[in-house]
Amino acid sequence: ANNEEVPVWIADYVLPDYGTGAVMAVPAHDERDYAFAKKFGLPIRNVIAPLFVSDANDSQKKDLPEMLRNTVVCLIKHPTEDKYLFLEKKDKADYGSNAIVAVAGGIDPGENKIQASIREIKEETGYSNLEFKRDLGFSAAYRYFSKNSGQNRLALMHLLYFELKDEQQLTVSEEEKELHDTLWISKDDISRYISGRPFNRVFWGKFTESSGAFTDMGVLGNSENFDGKQSGSIMKEITAFAGGRWVTKYKLRDWVFSRQRYWGEPIPVIHCEKCGVVPVPEKDLPVKLPRVKSYEPTGTGESPLAAIGKWVNVKCPKCGGKGRRETNTMPQWAGSCWYYLRYEDPKDSKKLVDRKKERYWSPVDLYVGGAEHATRHLIYARFWHKFLNDIGAVSTIEPFKRLQSVGLIMGEDGRKMSKRFGNVINPDDIVKSYGADTLRVYEMFMGPFDQAIPWSTESIIGSRRFLERVWKLSHAASAQASSESTAAKRVVNQTIKKVTEDISGLRFNTAISALMICLNGLEKEQALAKSDLEAFLKLLAPFAPHLSEEAWLRLGNKGSIHSSEWPRYDPALVEGGEAKIIVQVGGKVRGSFMASPKASEAELGEQAKALPAIQRWLQGRTVKKIIVVPGRLINIVLTE
Repeated sequence: ANNEEVPVWIADYVLPDYGTGAVMAVPAHDERDYAFAKKFGLPIRNVIAPLFVSDANDSQKKDLPEMLRNTVVCLIKHPTEDKYLFLEKKDKADYGSNAIVAVAGGIDPGENKIQASIREIKEETGYSNLEFKRDLGFSAAYRYFSKNSGQNRLALMHLLYFELKDEQQLTVSEEEKELHDTLWISKDDISRYISGRPFNRVFWGKFTESSGAFTDMGVLGNSENFDGKQSGSIMKEITAFAGGRWVTKYKLRDWVFSRQRYWGEPIPVIHCEKCGVVPVPEKDLPVKLPRVKSYEPTGTGESPLAAIGKWVNVKCPKCGGKGRRETNTMPQWAGSCWYYLRYEDPKDSKKLVDRKKERYWSPVDLYVGGAEHATRHLIYARFWHKFLNDIGAVSTIEPFKRLQSVGLIMGEDGRKMSKRFGNVINPDDIVKSYGADTLRVYEMFMGPFDQAIPWSTESIIGSRRFLERVWKLSHAASAQASSESTAAKRVVNQTIKKVTEDISGLRFNTAISALMICLNGLEKEQALAKSDLEAFLKLLAPFAPHLSEEAWLRLGNKGSIHSSEWPRYDPALVEGGEAKIIVQVGGKVRGSFMASPKASEAELGEQAKALPAIQRWLQGRTVKKIIVVPGRLINIVLTE
């Protein structure tokens, strides 16, 4: 593909019956390949990295294109101590408790990664006597909205490690001083300081070699024209580019049927010395497991059932002679391959599923499962279903209409939770400390449903405080006289539309974000109409069922909130209304104003320049251009 030589290794873990008997090793993204490369000192090049999305409300502007930008993240070691340099941002409005960041910036045209890193370190910290140690590679991708440039950006972040030769510092510009302070953090304290910034943890894991191979789907980097693409959606294009062709090979694994357990489903056949294998008559089904006080391994490789002679030894149903039951059992997977059909007709004792009920309910609308289900439960459920269709037991060729993979919740160190790593979070502990509703809200708010997200115990506090504010508002509302508020009606109706659409699209994180914005608006009202608060609680109920139920009853309602009708929005109240426009001068927030959504960009620009708070920043300066993000932001760019 790029005229680069590829070393060929022969290893015993590449099985001869796997595809063609050879695989393309990618040590950065396969655990076995990673271990092999570390063992023999082979280069490890990262080409896929996890994607992180800004949790700010304006993380992306839907009406703007996304700009791809290669960036560097710099890890800098103190010249004499085991400490590392970070920046503490002063603008807590954008960073909150996650204000500890690494030195980072974009790679400008004509620069390589080392040159860009040195420039950024000098500009932001003043340190210039640097020694480049190593390039740790493409480590993360970050999707966000850049207020300074007024652009949606997808940053491909490359981690580079430097060591300072001395503590000499150049003078840092006043503009940089206004943005952040420098902060030296000891190696032992780094995990505590960077816990709120997921991609910081990824970089630290990469530096300490504690993160291992990244084996999930993510964003491509170091991939020339494919940079910035999602790895799961670009495979065919890469295959064509490399001169290959896309083929499909089928392989059904022995799906743990070989793992014998006493409690597996008995296989209903009897072995007769005279008749051979004989099916158990239908009148004797189902074959039930024997009730015994204990069962022990046979020592022969057979199932524990083989040692229970009273159950095993039976008469042949065909000739009446001596027979033995089949002692191999099916694993629990066998039942799970068709259990969805049993939900359609759970009490039928004569048939797998009633034909009329099956035609009414099938196929299943939505299948939610992890990525590993694609080669296990999903493929076997489809296999069984197609067999059932062949024999006329079901009416559809496919069992499920839609598949939605769910992202893993990773450990706080950015790795998959595992007892081996000691990074497992016990939900029971979280429930004891923060409550079940807080856990539910935080899990749904962490990030997109289909993406892997690292857990952060520190960040869960935000979800708890949100629910405490809801509880406080419901108490105040139940004690005060209600009144109609157009502003409250508008924000509630806008939230009904947003949350309803987001739940249908499995965008739970943005649904909760909309609820938080709505709560901000409701808290500003002197008094609330009962109907507005009730609608808000109904929207919250799927995420925080216990608190919503109690608040619902406190408002004097009869019956459960979960049995009430889902709220509907008034289109007239959703459309229109003024929006708050943030005004920046040179990328820094200097003021704001309310404006009609129908206002043109020219009108918005004139309104922004007319603000007294803005005029003082424009005196004696020339406006180069005005960047307008409709309904949200204006950035006035001045000439140098």
